[in-house]
Amino acid sequence: MNILSPQLSCHITPVLAIVGYLTYPEKLRINPTLLYTLSVIHNGILVVFSAWTFVSLSRIIYTDGIVFQSNYYFQNPHFDTVIYWFYISKYYELFDTFLLYLNGKSPIFLQKYHHIGAIICWHLPYVYKVDAIWIPSIANSFVHTIMYSYYLGCLLRINQVRFIKKYITTLQIAQLSFGHYHVLVKYKPPVETYFNYNIMILFCVYVWGLIFLFSLFYYRNYLKPKLE
Repeated sequence: MNILSPQLSCHITPVLAIVGYLTYPEKLRINPTLLYTLSVIHNGILVVFSAWTFVSLSRIIYTDGIVFQSNYYFQNPHFDTVIYWFYISKYYELFDTFLLYLNGKSPIFLQKYHHIGAIICWHLPYVYKVDAIWIPSIANSFVHTIMYSYYLGCLLRINQVRFIKKYITTLQIAQLSFGHYHVLVKYKPPVETYFNYNIMILFCVYVWGLIFLFSLFYYRNYLKPKLE
């Protein structure tokens, strides 16, 4: 299989999205009340959607079992649908950054790397039907359910949720560390095709970068202040 099949045109969407993301007008501002309303709706949607994704994938894995085989889960139309919408959600998550800009804030490099990489690393596995994508998808949807619930709770001024702030970064690092053995060993050729396996290697390289950046963020925000 080569990258021209599916047709090269299917790769235009993530490229355009990333270009749009990087060229977003940072100085744009809107009415604060409207901004608050949009923020609540945005986070609420992602809480519900992330929970739906996690529950849906969990049910599929429970029903079909854990099977390490090329194009096994993607033969299930429901699995294909869930992964498709989870992939599409990576475009919607770009609004995390847009809402920051509208608040007069600037995203850190970690956030930009996270969003751009997520689009690429869910686009390729979905287009080429890489079954191993279920592993990061189920972990990511679980953590996002908690993370966006926290953001929503903060917006609604539910102070009881604030204690979990630093644990969210720990959860991020934990979910990023989850499943590497199964992706790189259990799906190793001839179980998976070499082309698809290389896509997951690219995914893992992206994740290793995230682990480093999240660890650095954790150190700077939670460990370093205690040492000083």
